[in-house]
Amino acid sequence: MTESDAAFLIDMQMRNYRFMVEAAHPETGFVSDRAASDGSWFSDHASSAACGFALTSHCVATEAGWIAREQGASHVRRLLDSLLNLAEHERGFLYHFFDRGSGMRRERSEASSIDTALLIAGSICAATTFADDDEITDLANKLYRRVEWSWMLGSNNLLHMGWLPETGMIPHQWDSYSELIILVLLAIGAPRHAIPGECWQAWRREPVLSYEGEGFLHYPPLFVHQYPMAYFDFRAVRSPSGRSYWDNAVRAHKAQIAFLRELGVRYPTQLSHYGDDLWGLTSSDSIDGYRDWGGPYQAGRFEPDRGIDGSIVPSAAAGGLAIVPEQALHTLREQQSRFGERVYGRYGFINVYNPVNNWVGRDVIGIDTGISLIMAENLRSGGVWNAFMKHEAPQRALELAGFTKAS
Repeated sequence: MTESDAAFLIDMQMRNYRFMVEAAHPETGFVSDRAASDGSWFSDHASSAACGFALTSHCVATEAGWIAREQGASHVRRLLDSLLNLAEHERGFLYHFFDRGSGMRRERSEASSIDTALLIAGSICAATTFADDDEITDLANKLYRRVEWSWMLGSNNLLHMGWLPETGMIPHQWDSYSELIILVLLAIGAPRHAIPGECWQAWRREPVLSYEGEGFLHYPPLFVHQYPMAYFDFRAVRSPSGRSYWDNAVRAHKAQIAFLRELGVRYPTQLSHYGDDLWGLTSSDSIDGYRDWGGPYQAGRFEPDRGIDGSIVPSAAAGGLAIVPEQALHTLREQQSRFGERVYGRYGFINVYNPVNNWVGRDVIGIDTGISLIMAENLRSGGVWNAFMKHEAPQRALELAGFTKAS
């Protein structure tokens, strides 16, 4: 990495971190789900996953020296206390969205298993980064210990996606490859109400696609491959079947770049800008509303499925910084250079934009800003991996699930 690249990453991270500070409610510390890219508006509802990323971000900012250690500890202490004592939950599972001031459920959202897992991942980083602060470690431990993971487990050893007060347990389960990796492992390694280690084997290892002759488990939006990699350091371990989930993530990113490059060739009128210079799709806003887009979708298929319209989602590349650093750095720097302040501002990159019709999304989103900061730090220092993997729960989870060190 060049000095220029390193300076770019730090600048982006510090802008990302500004969001985590400015989007936090002054009393509770709860972090807004989204905000206007210029900071003129913040959503009234917080996101539990964004709060998890905020906890991690405070740890990064403290260790990097952007803020004083006591300031970082104060941010973490306030947020953990609010999450434990104010945020509405069901058996320890926090709601996907809750009021930024009161902590009460918002948007008719579910008590979410995956969002709670991401929150716990952030609390683990807080516990190890501030291991000398008894109050922080106590709050973080209590937050993890009260989650009744076994309550969310079906008789088939699969975890449910959540629970709704109106209807009870959501029937949909985490049953095939997705971001479930971090959820299942944290549930297996939990200090209380853990699920059995054999639950790791319960979900289907599909779909499988291929990149340059190598198979990989896939789901099209890239965030699926990034969130588990942000915390668990899979580089030196193998699953019971011998699979490297790190290699899997690398192939998924390279496959998307190749997919978008081919779309650019096949659809030059609308998509010719896609390629090595401009790439990146993951779930995001769009000119027509939310899109769960990415790619590829099927082996050998190169079509603009799910409404792909030429949009670029910068966090797709930023979240891949530690996974495909050369490719991710290249496109992010190209995006900043080519489109400037229209796409890169107060909080770093905006959520989404479309170079074809010059549409630029209004907002930044907390989880996208968070994954950008975290994966940039893992590229720069490995700091988030180091903080998370120091904790006994991730180590216990990998052991119970049958992971072994790579030879």
